[in-house]
Order: sequence, then structure tokens, then C-alpha cells
Amino acid sequence: MSRVSEILEHKGGMVLSVDINETVLDAISLMAQVNIGAVLVQQDDSIAGIFTERDYLQKIALESRSSPQTKVGDVMTSPVISADPGDSIQQCMETMTTCHCRHLPVVENGKLLGIVSIGDLVKKMLDEKQNEVEKLSQYITGTY
Repeated sequence: MSRVSEILEHKGGMVLSVDINETVLDAISLMAQVNIGAVLVQQDDSIAGIFTERDYLQKIALESRSSPQTKVGDVMTSPVISADPGDSIQQCMETMTTCHCRHLPVVENGKLLGIVSIGDLVKKMLDEKQNEVEKLSQYITGTY
């Protein structure tokens, strides 16, 4: 069974973040520029929360709040649910299902290693299943 650390090895550990005092406009501008669905929110050198597209829709757009006037710290999701690099893909998917989230920071001994999305997990599972099908097909046809 694959571990979340394998995804980070392939994907890399770059994580974009904004400061807790930056505006929502700053956060969504960064998200749009890099085409991502979430950014971590930092306070000093620690993770204070996460700001996602869902946070924007529910806490800014639906409440008619001002993106340039609202601090991201006022509308972020906190505390942040995270994964351990040794967690399996299945464990991470179960966590995401339970917490209704689509992004998990990966943390080891208090150090941020990266972030995985539901898309990353699904892609890894599909790649594994495709590999399994190919091996079974080779076994059946005797070309293994």
C-alpha cells in the first residue's frame, strides 16, 4: 500500500502560504495565479490555518464580505487537519471524507513537508490500479 510520502517525492514539497494578516484578495490572487485550491495560513513560523476555495464561497461570497477588506485569518479554517508521511493513501482519503476537506498538509515532528490534495490521492490510486491491471494482463498472456 502506497504512502503519502511517495506522492510528495514525486510532487515535491513546495507549499504556498499567506500571512494571517494578509487580505482574502491577496490569498485568492495567489491561488488563481498558481491555479491551486488552497493556501496555508502562517502566523510567525507556524501553521495557523488553511484557506480554501470553499472558505471563500461560504465565508466571503455568500456573506457579501469584501475580499480586499477581510483578513484571511478571519475566515480561514482552523485547526488544520494534517497527515503523517507514513499514512497510507487510504487513510488520507478516509480523513478527507470524514473532515470534508480536499487538502491535507503533511507534517512530521512539527515540520511541514508538503501538501496533498484529493486529486493527488486519486491519481496515485488510479496509477496503482493501472499498473496492477497491466501486470495481471501480462501474467495471463504469459508475457510477464
